[in-house]
Amino acid sequence: MARGPRRTSRSRAREEALAAAAGVSVPARCDVCVIGGGASGLVAATVAAEAGAAVTVLERAVECGRTILATGNGRCNLMNAALRGPAPAWERYNEPEFVAAVCGPGFGDDALAFLEGCGLAWAEEGGGRLYPLSRQASSVREVLLARARRAGVVLAPAREVTGVATGADGWHVAYEGTGAEAGPAAGTLVARSVVLAAGGGEGLTRSLGLACAPYEPVLCSLACAPAEGRLDLGALDGRRAHVVARLLRDGAELAREAGEVLFRPYGLSGIVVFDLSRLARPGDVVALDLTCGMDRDLARRLVASAGGSAAGVLDPRLAGALGGANCADALERAFDLRFVVSGPAEPERAQVARGGLLVSQFDPATLAAREVAGLFACGEALDVDAACGGFNLAWAWRSGLVAGRAAACTASAGTHRASAE
Repeated sequence: MARGPRRTSRSRAREEALAAAAGVSVPARCDVCVIGGGASGLVAATVAAEAGAAVTVLERAVECGRTILATGNGRCNLMNAALRGPAPAWERYNEPEFVAAVCGPGFGDDALAFLEGCGLAWAEEGGGRLYPLSRQASSVREVLLARARRAGVVLAPAREVTGVATGADGWHVAYEGTGAEAGPAAGTLVARSVVLAAGGGEGLTRSLGLACAPYEPVLCSLACAPAEGRLDLGALDGRRAHVVARLLRDGAELAREAGEVLFRPYGLSGIVVFDLSRLARPGDVVALDLTCGMDRDLARRLVASAGGSAAGVLDPRLAGALGGANCADALERAFDLRFVVSGPAEPERAQVARGGLLVSQFDPATLAAREVAGLFACGEALDVDAACGGFNLAWAWRSGLVAGRAAACTASAGTHRASAE
């Protein structure tokens, strides 16, 4: 008897998620519509609902919160300790003054208080990185979804928003079902206020007169080639090294990071490189010190003491790739190993997309659009990005708190509550 093709576990899971999404009834009206069901969107929706608003989340993916699962290599680096206390590390953001105005001193404590209210425990690792105690991003997603549902939020995934416009009776949010013919249907939701909580909002906001910075991948690997050529990156694929890395442009140093780098056939990866990718442009140079800043005379004496071997200072495999049998040459190259950047590598795997709505258009006290009443933005919808280490998720949590509370307050000022209609 002939059998049809077997479905993979992934395809079955997708079908089940689409079926569940299709079973969600999207109301015709609500107080607050949140566009985007990622980290910031879930927080904004939850606090708005807890303030008494009727809230609906429209999410393009087949499940809400899926982007959280990919953060921190699946462990979810949810915060950095440098954001706690009276002097948070604003300099880690591209818009430090705006972030400071939105978040205020010690904003990390506010965000952690919200996560604790979800029932989440966390632990600190090196570099001030805070992770869920389970070290599983799924823990963060599950507690966020559970709290949103307890608050009465309607979570409607597999709905892509296609238009946002104002009308006499409120905001008209048009959406289409995504994923399958039998999936969710199209429709229009009328809301008293709207929170933009997803990247890629240029098309939705163009008719509203809001300006967007173009989106580009950051916090990603860099495609680059050895400046001197005498290095087979393919042979070093997967090799890791602790380094001091500098980003140079026309000989001037733009940034310096210390940490781990990962060699790949196309160039360089690792957290250090991810951070440099926020500033790197084609033609820039990444200079690596494989001795981590060791005094050069000391390094040379150690090699001489080892009978000419660099194995006590450098990874022997890297030393061989740099100088072969000539250990002295390998050491000298290791002090300042240079690569010329050609652009981002594997942009589809970038942890953050830089770009979004220009922050000058929003009130930092509420994250409301200054010239568009009833419109708010948070998370990746705004042109805010930061270095690795929990800073981007910290912005998502805090900006979601600010926008969600303000959106609920605006909705409550209406003469009729959507939940009572």
